[in-house]
Amino acid sequence: MLKWRILMVVVAAVAIVGAGCSDNPETSTTDGVTTGDDVVFGDGVMPDTIPADFPLPTGSAVGSTMVVSKSGFTEVVVRVSAGMGISAEFFNQGLAQAGYSVDRSEADGAGWVIEFSKDSTRGSLDITEPVEGISQAILRWNLP
Repeated sequence: MLKWRILMVVVAAVAIVGAGCSDNPETSTTDGVTTGDDVVFGDGVMPDTIPADFPLPTGSAVGSTMVVSKSGFTEVVVRVSAGMGISAEFFNQGLAQAGYSVDRSEADGAGWVIEFSKDSTRGSLDITEPVEGISQAILRWNLP
């Protein structure tokens, strides 16, 4: 009876692992980047769709990224070793200095929202402080 239960656990584990695999040739994973027909996921590197002059605080860390190829919409998680207020102040000043128009910047619930634009591009930053003294900004670029 014990052997039967062990066998069932092994079969279930193989089924779960196998379900996560895909034979879909339109999706692949290589070196932490997943690509599909229209979406590219990455981690740790600012995507090429974000201009090099986009202001980022010194010592910030780029986390997960997503680029929708057809539209150019990009989402990037940036972590900063400063509180939410300091991060919001940095982005407000940095965006203005880089030639962006800050269209909205205000507290929004437990976070801070900044909406900005430059030429035909619109974007936003949703800043929170998940850990005291560490903030997280979700950058959304090329909003419709």
